[in-house]
Amino acid sequence: MRKAVIVSNGSVNTKYLYSFISKGDFLIAADGGANKLLKTKFVPNLIIGDMDSISKNALKKFRNSKIEKFPREKPFIDLELAVNYCIENKFDEIVILGALGTRADMTFANIFLLSQIPEKINAKAINENQEIFLIRKKNFSIEGIPGETISFLAINGNVTGLTLKGFKYPLSNHSLVFGIGLGISNEFKNKKASISFKDGLLLCVHFRKWF
Repeated sequence: MRKAVIVSNGSVNTKYLYSFISKGDFLIAADGGANKLLKTKFVPNLIIGDMDSISKNALKKFRNSKIEKFPREKPFIDLELAVNYCIENKFDEIVILGALGTRADMTFANIFLLSQIPEKINAKAINENQEIFLIRKKNFSIEGIPGETISFLAINGNVTGLTLKGFKYPLSNHSLVFGIGLGISNEFKNKKASISFKDGLLLCVHFRKWF
């Protein structure tokens, strides 16, 4: 399994960098994401982007890293460039750190970018204890700790025939409407729960008590 970890330029707590970057991971800094690595032991294998937000200190410290520089006026955001690199180089797993930040537009774009990653790649964005991922499979099982919060959101249209088992608030053959918050703040009732639906794309946010 080839795993890539992408550090973007959003909010990143240093302790979570140590939690989610392991020896052997291919580490990518999406432009200013390199700044988040300055006070750590980590050295990115690749820095990619238009280089408009990376600091001089980061450029100096990581001068031996591979750099792919793009024009500032480009049709892709920096994180998208990093994700495309992972897809082209056939990574099996992608973990994105720093996808959420103070700019709502960039946060939405970063999260929605998950929908562009092929289903065969295990992809998720992590923000502190929040694990964000998409479910495309019509039958899906998930593990958690009873009492942990998990939220379900329909994106790119409605999710039809949604059935939730093993959660505090079960559903049976329900249509989860895009833009409606019914799926917010559910909880694990059992250690293993199941999710099934007929059609649609489901965004999940799993608030883990520990990783």
